[in-house]
Amino acid sequence: MTDKKALMPFGTEPSFPAIEMTYTVEWDGYLAGKARDTLTAKAEEIKSDYDDLTELAKDTQFVNSIDKRFEVQVGKDYYAYENKGKKFLSFIEPFNWTVNTKPEHYHGWFRLSPDGTWIRNPE
Repeated sequence: MTDKKALMPFGTEPSFPAIEMTYTVEWDGYLAGKARDTLTAKAEEIKSDYDDLTELAKDTQFVNSIDKRFEVQVGKDYYAYENKGKKFLSFIEPFNWTVNTKPEHYHGWFRLSPDGTWIRNPE
């Protein structure tokens, strides 16, 4: 303890008045706001992760339903097309088709991941 007890912000002996807490309502409000902000941020992060997983599931289901006439390999790029109502997977990039052989629709660029999911590559 210090020798200058009068300068201390609280009493040093049991006979001194009790320490009173001031501004507890404001402090409680601050803590509640901080907790709300933390929980809201975490909820948004979880929603974003869920949306990403939903898209991954849709893409994986889509590519797995496409006709493949070759064995696909992990880590390779593949392109989904549609011609005359039939979807197919190809390793030919969209710009490599000729005018006469170009499929009617291009559905995206995908890569098979080691866990068996198909990841859509940004274009």
